[in-house]
Amino acid sequence: MNLQSERELQVTRQKLRILEEQYERTRTRVGGDEHVRELSLMSLKKLINQFKEEIARYESRVGSHVGPTPERS
Repeated sequence: MNLQSERELQVTRQKLRILEEQYERTRTRVGGDEHVRELSLMSLKKLINQFKEEIARYESRVGSHVGPTPERS
């Protein structure tokens, strides 16, 4: 997926924050099936990295369309 607008960027950042919070809750959770927890962490980390890459690509693309800023005197 390629982000196409500032709105998509905002929504993706919100989703990233939610995923990072879920990752921390899962990481620190006590009890339950350890194997399932590890698989969940791997899945969450993959999504987190995917969203970070999408954000970086968008920011890089948008940043490359902005011309140089004039120097201030």
